[in-house]
Amino acid sequence: MLTNVALFLSFVMAIYLFAYSYVQALKICESDQPVRGFTFIFSVVMAFIFSGFTYVFS
Repeated sequence: MLTNVALFLSFVMAIYLFAYSYVQALKICESDQPVRGFTFIFSVVMAFIFSGFTYVFS
């Protein structure tokens, strides 16, 4: 039961973080000013970590 909850949570978080990083990338591309990419880099890294958790819990 707990592994199913962990699988669902990691899957949802991976999808959310990939979508969030996509939106951040679009904002970075449209900006004319110098930008900081920490939010983008952090969200991409965490998305891959949560997708790895999805593999572990399946």
